[in-house]
Amino acid sequence: MFERFWAFRMGLEFDTAVFCWIAFLPTLIFSISHFLNHKIKKLYVFGFYSFLILELIYFFVAIANIPYFSQFGNHLNKNALLWSENPGFVVSMIFGSFSYWGYLLLYFVIAFMFVKISRQLFNTFKIKMATEQKMNLIFVAIIFIVFSAIVTLGARGRASDRSGLHEGLSIVSQNNFVNQVAINPNFTFWKTVFYTKNNQAYVVPKNINEQMAFTRNYLGVKAPFEQNINRLITDSLNKKYNFVIVVMESMSVFKMGYYNGKKLTPNFDNLIKESVFFDNFFSSGIHTFNGLFSTTTGFPSILAEKSMKSYVKKSFNGIGPLLNEKGYDTYFYTTHDPHFDNMEGFFKINKFKHFISQYDFDFSEAESSLGVPDHLLFDKLIEVTNARKTNEPFLSVLMTASDHGPWCVPQNIQFNPNGANQQDNCTLYADWAIGRFMEQAKKLPWYNNTIFMFLGDHGLSMGHTYEMPLSYNHVPFVIHQPNLFKPDTISYPSYQPDIPATVMGIIGGTYTNTTFGINILKEKHPFVVFSADDKIGCIDSSGFYYYKTLNNNQSYLRKYKNLDSKNYITQYKSKSDSLEKNMMMIYESANYLIRKDYFLFE
Repeated sequence: MFERFWAFRMGLEFDTAVFCWIAFLPTLIFSISHFLNHKIKKLYVFGFYSFLILELIYFFVAIANIPYFSQFGNHLNKNALLWSENPGFVVSMIFGSFSYWGYLLLYFVIAFMFVKISRQLFNTFKIKMATEQKMNLIFVAIIFIVFSAIVTLGARGRASDRSGLHEGLSIVSQNNFVNQVAINPNFTFWKTVFYTKNNQAYVVPKNINEQMAFTRNYLGVKAPFEQNINRLITDSLNKKYNFVIVVMESMSVFKMGYYNGKKLTPNFDNLIKESVFFDNFFSSGIHTFNGLFSTTTGFPSILAEKSMKSYVKKSFNGIGPLLNEKGYDTYFYTTHDPHFDNMEGFFKINKFKHFISQYDFDFSEAESSLGVPDHLLFDKLIEVTNARKTNEPFLSVLMTASDHGPWCVPQNIQFNPNGANQQDNCTLYADWAIGRFMEQAKKLPWYNNTIFMFLGDHGLSMGHTYEMPLSYNHVPFVIHQPNLFKPDTISYPSYQPDIPATVMGIIGGTYTNTTFGINILKEKHPFVVFSADDKIGCIDSSGFYYYKTLNNNQSYLRKYKNLDSKNYITQYKSKSDSLEKNMMMIYESANYLIRKDYFLFE
């Protein structure tokens, strides 16, 4: 109870600070008008409407924060603007879900009432000003100084001369939700929009050679030191298996019942029983562009950078170029706009020869701005593959979309989900589509020579377990081909950048691995790194989860297997120091190589 009280107490400081930011301009304008003895009436009008507009913006951010927090487990921040170049697509995706309309309606009701009451008060104020006698100039100056001091101090948030208001002050509990209650979303949003400390030009770290040496050792590079991670992989095998890699939208292990989550994946669970299942696998980030980038290139994501737009100076030596050199026919499938997140451009430069998008489907079958539902995407894969006229092996990467808002379950199918809500129904439907696809695939002539891989592009914030929710990065990875692999569960840490090296390990032959991944069917990582916009973390093989929240420079060490809420950062200081150092070595090495070889623009 005390923690909650203190959270609301801190919340008052954040709310006061934001209100004082809003009040600063109107206070200045009204004070000037008083100094001029009300001679310029339009100053009052300007001051009033500036306050009114700022307050309406305040209400909009506060209400938009409700669904944003529910989705991401964070308050609204500048990462909400990541897709500003596709506003129409994003708006249709958001408001295609009926549940979001309620928030918009709430905003309009609040805005209407606020404008009405404010105008009534302003009209009363104008009448009073018309009859007010001239005020003493000294008295006006004193009032101005007092109000200016109050607004300035309030905007700073604190009287301390050492530190102003910052997100770290909201940490009053080991319960992340209690800590989040204190923060005003307008504070986080506008601070991250205008605060440019982390947008400085990239500078090569002074210890880059140390970082690269560590990363080379992490990846098992035996050759004499160079500023790269290249290693020659040789194998006597030279197979020509086909690959179907299904990147599943928002597929967290929480949806499979892990960490006491709901069990929403009966078909996927059955597939796992006849497959190799990696149950300690992690996505590089928390957005689809993070997952697609890392899965196909073998590089970790760099926080919230839009990799598929920015890293296009040249192709990565990832899964596309590697299999092209082996004579593969390469395909990428998506259900929606091919230019969203620069998908088509990115995959073209990375040697995907064929791109299937919304323009290859019947528009009448689209359920939302995300295009056709998943089962039709799988049908298109089967159709295209069956129609191939070449004997070349193929790689097909599919990005599903149905398990994402707006939550739409197709009506004309032989499946009726019975979830607790529409979002659960979409997960159940997406799972049914996978089961249906695999049932069809097993009857096809190319099934026995095809290796199927399933992984989440990212997870979903479910329960806000930690400040950096595990449910957002802990995703499943499955390799299915019973003729080659016996059912097995592999529990050592692995991550999306391992996909290209694992694919190459399966087909064998000789190639140069320039990725941050290994063949996880034969090798092991001591730890893996991943990020979540403004957070970076790592999981090690002994069950520790270390992460940092960069917005307030806080660090945490958890025993994550049972979602232990205790922060062991002090108790196991040597462990946390070691994990932080190792994590940043890998992260900085990846950042350096991307900046040096692939980065084109923000």
